[in-house]
Amino acid sequence: MELGVSDHVRGFLEDALRHMGDRSSYRGGKELLSLLRYAEGAARQEEDLLASERIEDALAYAMNTMLRPDVEIKYQLFPGTGHSLLGLIRRTTEAFGNVVLSSIRAFLAENPSATVTDIQKHLVGVFESGSAISEDEEQAGHYVLRGQRESSAWLLEVLTRRLTLQERPAQADADVSRPTSTEELSLEELAHLAQLKLRSDALQQLTTAVQNPHSTEADLQYQLQGNLWIFGGSFLSGLGRRRLVAGSELDIPLLRPDGSLHVVELKRANVRIMTHQRNGLIPNGEVHRAVGQVMNYLLALDEDRSRILDQHGVDVRRAAATVVVGHPRFQPDFDEADMNEVLRTYSSHLARIEVITYKQLIDGATNALGLSQAEASRHP
Repeated sequence: MELGVSDHVRGFLEDALRHMGDRSSYRGGKELLSLLRYAEGAARQEEDLLASERIEDALAYAMNTMLRPDVEIKYQLFPGTGHSLLGLIRRTTEAFGNVVLSSIRAFLAENPSATVTDIQKHLVGVFESGSAISEDEEQAGHYVLRGQRESSAWLLEVLTRRLTLQERPAQADADVSRPTSTEELSLEELAHLAQLKLRSDALQQLTTAVQNPHSTEADLQYQLQGNLWIFGGSFLSGLGRRRLVAGSELDIPLLRPDGSLHVVELKRANVRIMTHQRNGLIPNGEVHRAVGQVMNYLLALDEDRSRILDQHGVDVRRAAATVVVGHPRFQPDFDEADMNEVLRTYSSHLARIEVITYKQLIDGATNALGLSQAEASRHP
């Protein structure tokens, strides 16, 4: 609470602190994530970038995407933290190197005529067997890295993702030929795995924002505008320009591969979108107003299509739109399947507009991401 934030943002932070309580820093779960996300959104709307960044870090720590040693280093919570962690990395790397050298020496002692290729195969076998190490029943804990769970996780993160090994310049008479391991991933494969991780994190953050009953349209747009893949692979990157005609600002303009425009209109997730009509369900006024707003967008685009094509190179004659509104969790008195069917039928009578819930949007993105992750696991 040492941030120089406004009373508005401070109130949200105090809500989060009260929810956590005084005794346990691990209390909170989804409710704590929602409170922190709402506080961050309030700070961002006030353009308080320093407070927004720190609250984002608190949120990342609560979600286990930012580990405690990183928090300690960034904010210098304890004197000498960076030096002690650097010492840990140095000692671990030195010990790791001694293990490798000892293994090579023992192998050469038994195989004095071994070639470089033989040594490489030996090391591959050593490290492949490392994944199968378990605690010896007679020497329990002999191979376990003792320490706090987050320290171990952070050490693994550094050794596997953040430690770059650079070779010293080779001597003139050295053998520069080095066999290439076929086990290594290509840069393209590594980039793909990194992209999947980023997308998984983004989807989790969107889900948190959607489930927060206080999230505004701006909060949801903030989560989506940098993750347009969530709308499906049939769209190119965002158009960037949100104002194509005077008086109309599009929430998220997308481009299809043929150059035509697709408009995404975002409404709040915490709204009721269904009402009873005799013995059935129909979309309520919230949905009708959103669709009417999009109809006006499309009409304005149609009337100014020639200028837009000349100035921006965007074909709006075949523009279509998606309205994202509501979530079944905020209208629990109706069955989710019934709501989806009503919206599907309703959209089928709209020539160029589709209406979906945030739950449908997230489910579609989750399924697509799951297929990509499964494909990546089959081709490591």
